[in-house]
Amino acid sequence: MTGPKIEEELRKMALDSGASAFVRMAPARVITAHWVRLKCQFGCKNYGTRLTCPPYSPAPEDTRKVLDEYTTAYLIRYDGYLDFDTYPPKDIHKTMDKLSLHVCKAIYDMERHAFLAGYYKAFAYGAHRCRKCDVCALEEHKRCKFPVDTRPSLESAGIDVFATAKNAGLDTHVVADRNILNAAQLPTFTLLLLE
Repeated sequence: MTGPKIEEELRKMALDSGASAFVRMAPARVITAHWVRLKCQFGCKNYGTRLTCPPYSPAPEDTRKVLDEYTTAYLIRYDGYLDFDTYPPKDIHKTMDKLSLHVCKAIYDMERHAFLAGYYKAFAYGAHRCRKCDVCALEEHKRCKFPVDTRPSLESAGIDVFATAKNAGLDTHVVADRNILNAAQLPTFTLLLLE
C-alpha cells in the first residue's frame, strides 16, 4: 500500500511535468483486452518495428498477471502538445516525437523516484511508440540501446486505454482527424504501478 507522502510527491512530479490529471485507482480497474493488440497488429504501421511494440511487448494476459501483483495504480493524463501555442502544430511528427519523449521521461522519473523511496516494485507504462532512436536496434538485430528507461506503452501491452480512463473518471474519445484545434483533443495516458 502506498503512503500519502509518496503519492503527493508523485502527483507533484506529474503536474510539474505538464500532466493534467493524476488519478489513483485499483489495478483491477485497469482493463486489458486482446482486441487492443489486434489494433496494433492490424492498424499501426509501427507493428513489429520497435522492441517496445508487439509482438515483443507483453501480451494482454501477461499484463493482467502483472497488474494483479500490485495494489495501486496511477493513471496520468497529458493534454495536447508541449510548448506549442498554436493548433494544429506546423509539424505533427516533430511535435509528437517531442511529446512522447517528454511524457516517457516523466513517467520513468516517477517510477525511479518511487523505487528510490522504497517501492521496489514500481513499474511504469509509457506512451505511444518508442521514439528514442531513429532506427530501432531491432532492425540491426541488436539489443535495445536504452534498456533501463524504455517502457512499453499501455496499448502495446494490451491495456484498453478508453475503458481504463473511464474507470478512472477521465473523459477520453477517439481522435477523429489530425486537425487538432486544442490541447484536450489529444490526450496521452501513462500508468504507474506501485506496491
